[in-house]
Amino acid sequence: EFKVLNISDNVEMLYEKYPEPPVSAVLIILNRAILEKEVTNPKNENYIATHNLKLFNEMISSGLWHGRVKVVEADSELVKQSEYQTYSKYCSLVGSIINFFLALDAEIFIGTKVSSYSTTVISYRFFREKKKNFFYLPSGLDWVTSPDITQPPRFAC
Repeated sequence: EFKVLNISDNVEMLYEKYPEPPVSAVLIILNRAILEKEVTNPKNENYIATHNLKLFNEMISSGLWHGRVKVVEADSELVKQSEYQTYSKYCSLVGSIINFFLALDAEIFIGTKVSSYSTTVISYRFFREKKKNFFYLPSGLDWVTSPDITQPPRFAC
């Protein structure tokens, strides 16, 4: 199993890897609408989704590293608020494109091994010489683009 389902585990991994903030802001790419739908579904008692949404909201409002690092949420909701109707009509696609380019330029990228999105971002970053790329794994953060590798990791589910 390569998935880390609890956002608390992800945060703990960040703090373990970086006891001091490595950046001034963290962009979290997460589909809030899907998470909220999961939490509000009366037929499903998904405690981990409820916990993750609560923690996500706390991170947005209070930041990380005791408030020293701002947490930014980027998703299709930003695009929906755009004055451009075409962007709003295709908000999911346009939001994904925006997130992709923000991820390419990030100081550090941390994704999941079971995501084609994450592995694609890491591949692009690898060939741009951006080598601070990690996967969240149950065992901790795995640095996947260390200086000794010659090819980025491939998607494997």
